[in-house]
Amino acid sequence: MRKGVALISALVFLTIFSQHCQKSTPAGSDLNNPAGRGILRISLTDAPGDFEAVNITFSEIQAHIDSQWVTVQDTPKTINLLEWNNGQSIVIGTAEVPAGHYSQIRLKIDSAEVVVNGITHPLDVPSGAQTGLKLNAHFMVAEGSTYELIIDFDVNRSIVVTGPPNNPSYKLKPVIRVAPKAITGSISGTVLNYQNLPVAYAIQDTDTVTSSLVSGDTGKFMLAFLPAGFYTVRIEDTGGLSFTKDSVEVVAGTDKDLGLITLQ
Repeated sequence: MRKGVALISALVFLTIFSQHCQKSTPAGSDLNNPAGRGILRISLTDAPGDFEAVNITFSEIQAHIDSQWVTVQDTPKTINLLEWNNGQSIVIGTAEVPAGHYSQIRLKIDSAEVVVNGITHPLDVPSGAQTGLKLNAHFMVAEGSTYELIIDFDVNRSIVVTGPPNNPSYKLKPVIRVAPKAITGSISGTVLNYQNLPVAYAIQDTDTVTSSLVSGDTGKFMLAFLPAGFYTVRIEDTGGLSFTKDSVEVVAGTDKDLGLITLQ
């Protein structure tokens, strides 16, 4: 009889212990079991700016799902933004994450500096960027898939210059857009008379969505990672010559080549 009571007590204990373990283990926490998980990859690109270098140190990158933040990258990484424009991008974070709907990306910026005329200046980073710059980005990571997100950092609009010309100071006021790489396209072309440093712009309504330097070697440019839709393409150089084309359609997953362009 005592053996029976002991056996029943042991079974009850094991049942309670098993239920407790199941309740205390978050979904998807078993990394050996990929069920319910996918890969999130975040890349960064930049619009050109009137600086020699803009070095940003990202200390942590997170994504928001179901009232929690999931870490995508927590190793500090310093990037010169000006090296990643004209259709180029660099991966700044990749991680296996829970599948589901995400609503925000959070960037933590540890430090920054800007180089002007060969002189390195500290770039004042607002406290909000240090504790976490939140970017609205609604996207779905599907189970067993890889989702790629592009963060487009507009350097020219993100750096504010204050103080006298002989002793300027620089502040970071981030202007950033977020786009799913999977549903973006691009606009490209070749400027024939590219000697006077032309810059190409993709414009929707009155907003410059992105911009790109025209290559000083080939005259080529690419306005990349644009959401599908219609854009006005505007190219201007330092000599006052320009080109404008309205209603240029961007189709996801394709490049719209405008061909050979002569600025007038």
